[in-house]
Parts: sequence; C-alpha cells; structure tokens
Amino acid sequence: MIKDRQVYCEQGPDSILPKNNGPLSGYRFVFKDLFDVAGYQTGAGNPKWLTSHEHAQETSPLIIEFLKQGAECVGRVQTDELAYSLNGQNIHYGTPVNPAAPDCIPGGSSSGSAVAVAHGDADFSIGTDTGGSVRVPASYCGLYGLRPTLGKLDLSHCFELAGSFDTAGIFSRDLDLLKTVYSTLITEPETVNQPQSFYLDNYFLSSFSPARLLRLESWCRNANIQLLHGDFLTEGKWDNSGLSALFRKIQGFEIIQKHGAWLDEFGESLDPSILMRVKWSKTITEKDYQAALRLKAEFTEQLSAHFHKTNALWVMPTTPSGPPKLSLTGNELAEYRSNLMGLTSIAGLSGFPQLHLPMRGLIEGPCGISLIGLPDQELQLLAAGSISQGECA
Repeated sequence: MIKDRQVYCEQGPDSILPKNNGPLSGYRFVFKDLFDVAGYQTGAGNPKWLTSHEHAQETSPLIIEFLKQGAECVGRVQTDELAYSLNGQNIHYGTPVNPAAPDCIPGGSSSGSAVAVAHGDADFSIGTDTGGSVRVPASYCGLYGLRPTLGKLDLSHCFELAGSFDTAGIFSRDLDLLKTVYSTLITEPETVNQPQSFYLDNYFLSSFSPARLLRLESWCRNANIQLLHGDFLTEGKWDNSGLSALFRKIQGFEIIQKHGAWLDEFGESLDPSILMRVKWSKTITEKDYQAALRLKAEFTEQLSAHFHKTNALWVMPTTPSGPPKLSLTGNELAEYRSNLMGLTSIAGLSGFPQLHLPMRGLIEGPCGISLIGLPDQELQLLAAGSISQGECA
C-alpha cells in the first residue's frame, strides 16, 4: 500500500507486528514522530532534525507496551515542526487532510495521529500534548482524545518540548477502546465514582454556540447530572489572554533551554511562523520564567481548591469553535490561536487530566466539550464520558 506522506513519515517503521496476544489484539495503532523506535530516526516534523540526529537506541515504553498487549503498529505519523504549533500544517511534508472537514486544518501538533485514526487507518494512536496537541486535533477531527495527568504516562525515549507541560495522549474513534488502551498503560487502579455534578464557568459561555450548549444541557438532564455555574476565573482575575500568555512564557523559556543550541544552528529551517515564536522565546529571561512559575503554582492551587470545594468535574469547550478553514492565515489565525490556548492552558498549567468528547453534526463543524478532573481522575473522566455517548455524539 502506498502511504500518504502528508500523514506517514518516510523514515518508518511502516509496520511492527505485535509481540503477544492481549486486550489490544486485532487493533492497529500509529505513533507521532516524536516517539523513538530503536534502529530508526525520530524526525520531530523537521528534515534538519531528522538528519542531525542519530538512529534511536531505545524504543518508547508506550509503544513496547502496546505491542505486548497485542496491538499492531502500522506506522510513524507526521507532526508539526518540533511540536510547536496547534495547526497541523507542515511546510516540509504538507498538511494532512482532515477527514471530518477536508477544507479545514486538522489541528496539531499531533496531526498525523488524529488524521490516521479519523480516516480509519488505525483504531487508536498516541501523540503528545504540551499546549493542546492531542485535545485540539481530537476536536477538529471528531475523535475522542485524552490528555492524562502530567507525568502519568512514561515519556522516556520521546522528544521533549517543554518539560513542565509535556504529556503523552491517546486518540480513538471509540471511547471504550480509548479506556482499554489507557488501562494497559497504568499499573495502579483508580477509584471511579459516578459523577453527580459538572461545573461550567460562566466565562466559557460566550465560547459555546447555542446548539453546543443545548446539547450539553440535554446530556446533563438525561444523565441526572447537576450543571453548576460560577465565576471562578473572573473572580480570580484569570482570562484567556492572561492564561495563554502565562503558558507561552513558561513553554518558550523551556524550549530555548532544551533546544537553544540546535535552534541557533538550524532554526532558519523552520516554518516562519514557528521561527517567529522561537525568536520571541529567546527574549524571555530567567526572572520572567521564575515569576511565571509562581503564577502557575498560584493558579494550580486555586483551581485545586475549587475542585475540592465543588466536588464536581469541570466541563468546558475544548476549542472556541470548529476547525479554522485552510484559507485562514496571518493575524486572524494568530488571534484564534491565542483564544484557543486560553482554553487549553487550563489543563496545561495545572497538569490536570482532560478528556475531549466529540459532538457531531454541529453547524460550526467538528468540535465538542471537555471534562477536566483532579490529578489521577482519568478513569472518572472516561466513566463520565461514557454516559454522554448518544447525547454528545
């Protein structure tokens, strides 16, 4: 089979057979071009990165575990360059076609991971999520997407973008399969309680279309889940712009600390929009970074206290709308990105887990809602999400 190189990486591997029979037998998966496979080069979405790095000596433990559990790997898939974008567009390898909305961007940076699953090439996939790189393409491509608690899944033998935020995440068309995949990767059982209430911050109401909000309210009614409202963000003087700026400052500083030498030598190979972010990141001082870390800790402490006080899962729009059109560029796309990162930065800054649930048939295109819980509440999010099937979808 000839593989679409806008989705699949030429350096391979194109296939890895399962090692055993297990709960994932009969399922196929792909992995983002940030995870290492011994004997192959990891490209991180950039040809210069590919040629300036040696073949990997070890394989990602996540990939090893999937193979042990019976899954077949059917390829390495594309990412935005250095995972430093949410669009899913790559000037070197092209833009994977979004099966759910072909005239729109697929979302990134885990673009290939989402598109391969949405297209039906794979049953599930893994990507990484720093600033939204699982949640955003899951939303745009009509998939379920899980960003687990920071540090929950092993990211050894994987490209690092910003250590304060990097997580591995999972895509699937089927929520039950996503739960099975996630369960093969965790060793400690989690307590799962039936959710009694969701909290929707009033700040997010303007980001919901009437149809999306009505579907959420209908789900809560039919599932006998109380939908609470409040003004946590406004009362704490947090907003999209401030949260996005705080996240970007920490992320940018850590990118330069980790990859500054390589960027000095090969940065001009990057997409101009990504290079612009790199140049801005170089202006962030240690003082700026430490101040941002203090604000991050303050936000996380306040958010955790709010979760404990309300005893509710948060519900919110994953993205401001459906996916932007491929024709959207320049200032419009930059403004949209800032609003988007204000949403994605809540789980990013706190390290809390977030599950995207798709809503199909909306006039604004593929998008949906997210559930956020306290650390290690992934199974509770998945259980709550399963109640929504038929309502949200």
